[in-house]
Amino acid sequence: MNELNARFYRDNAASFSQTRQSGWPGWERCLAEARMAGNGATPEVPMRVLDLACGNLRFARYLADACSQPIQYLGIDNCPELGADASPADFPPAWQVRTEELDVVSALLSGTLATSLGDALARAWGTTGAGPRAADLSVAFGFLHHVPTFAARLELLRALLAATAPGDTCCVSFWRFMSSECLAAKARATTERGLRELGLAPGDLGQNDYLLGWQNVPGSYRYCHHFCKREVDALLARLDGLAQPVARFAADGRSGELNAYVVLRRS
Repeated sequence: MNELNARFYRDNAASFSQTRQSGWPGWERCLAEARMAGNGATPEVPMRVLDLACGNLRFARYLADACSQPIQYLGIDNCPELGADASPADFPPAWQVRTEELDVVSALLSGTLATSLGDALARAWGTTGAGPRAADLSVAFGFLHHVPTFAARLELLRALLAATAPGDTCCVSFWRFMSSECLAAKARATTERGLRELGLAPGDLGQNDYLLGWQNVPGSYRYCHHFCKREVDALLARLDGLAQPVARFAADGRSGELNAYVVLRRS
């Protein structure tokens, strides 16, 4: 599934990026929650932002419009083609913008994600006596649905929280595309066709796993997982005291409920 997604984004980077230019409505509340936490930032001290699976850096561009404070931004993704059009002119002169290439899912499956994130933080922001400087705000938007298996999704949340400074904020979105009748019908149809064309059996997918197409491009599929409330509850219950949820809400899409958001305060 991870190889399928890597190929999908590499082959469709330009057209996909063109449809992913504006921010999501849910980000406004996420940013408000982060501001309430303070996140260690003042007009003199930049806010450190970790954007996991940053894609074409549209969250960074959203922050550039929504924030007046200086930011040290670290974006991590395994598809540099998605961010090929980003330039320093997109961001305020006082910002520091850094991106690193990392196959997050492969790192998850090999058990090396936490170490890889720690190394990336140290390269971007240096270290203290306690280790790499952590993020004041960490986010993973539009990505959890590409992570196969519950265990790997849980490990991603733990690694993201470990990269977040104590007392600060981590925001995550969970795509709920099967809540839309139109998207659900497409997902069922493309999954049936994709399994057949890729030579896979239905049992090769887990519960609530689907294969989605892209703009009627022949043979172009990506693995996506639909999140139900029960699974999000289960993930949060297994964070082992690493964080406390401070907000849960739905936003985005025509229904205003296409994504479920969780805002976590690092313990």
